[in-house]
Amino acid sequence: MPDVTIVYWRDIPAQVIVGKGRRGSKRQLPERFEQAIDRAAMKVGAEDTDAYLAEWRKADPFAVDGDPEAIADAQAARLDAEYDRERIKALINNDGWA
Repeated sequence: MPDVTIVYWRDIPAQVIVGKGRRGSKRQLPERFEQAIDRAAMKVGAEDTDAYLAEWRKADPFAVDGDPEAIADAQAARLDAEYDRERIKALINNDGWA
């Protein structure tokens, strides 16, 4: 069973990783997540590289049974659906924190 890891900037998800290393399946979330991260980072003044990079984190991995590519697609779709426009807007307004 491959492990699923979600990468976040503060509490805004950015990427899904299934498995490890070069053979891991990775899915970048849609551009609206990247835009939300950029807006929240600018809002809090995390404009220099160190301040911006310090806020990235990986959530604890969890195991899911199945094909890594299909799992990555499904997890990315789940996050895209769960984080609607209002939820993303609330995260930006709260400096990237839930």
